[in-house]
Amino acid sequence: MTQVLFDTVITNWELVGLLLLPGIIYGLRRGWQEEGFTAVGLAIAVSPIGDRFAEFLILLTNRMLGVFPLGVAILMNKPPEEWPSLGEEVIPADSPWVQVGVFFMMTLVAYRAGTVLGRRREVSLMGRLAGAMFGAMNGFLILARIFLLANPFEEGMEVDVPAIQVQALPSERLAGILYGVIGFIIALFLLLAWLNRRRALE
Repeated sequence: MTQVLFDTVITNWELVGLLLLPGIIYGLRRGWQEEGFTAVGLAIAVSPIGDRFAEFLILLTNRMLGVFPLGVAILMNKPPEEWPSLGEEVIPADSPWVQVGVFFMMTLVAYRAGTVLGRRREVSLMGRLAGAMFGAMNGFLILARIFLLANPFEEGMEVDVPAIQVQALPSERLAGILYGVIGFIIALFLLLAWLNRRRALE
């Protein structure tokens, strides 16, 4: 018979801290420049600008997919009144899974851009610590975007063996924290870039 060893309540910050641990380790390895450029890219991706760009990508994909049935109709010599509409929605833009997929592609682009733009041969200890901070914020941006789309913690929940109670994390509160993190990322990145520029000139 399995006994429950402990019961606990996981707060929002403890849960987020556990989920951000891989990002901290990855940022420690990459350094502040690569993680910083990635953070700026992710901040754009989770902002309203990123939302509009995701809608554009879905619309563009739908138009590209809609060309094929139209081409088949033309090749089969069907009259114009029987041609399929080019604007038909093949991929539902309001589907959370589609939005998560588009955000995943934008995340890959942000990480790749960070690697290319921030690549350097040597990173100091302070640079690695700053990279770990940026890595934590990158992980938070990714988790926050997914949580806002899926809302898994909109209400509290309980998990047995061991009994764990996860506190609710309303989307309004998460969105407010998200924009605060975006502002902090931009300010920190500009500060570190300015400090390192001064050192390079010296």
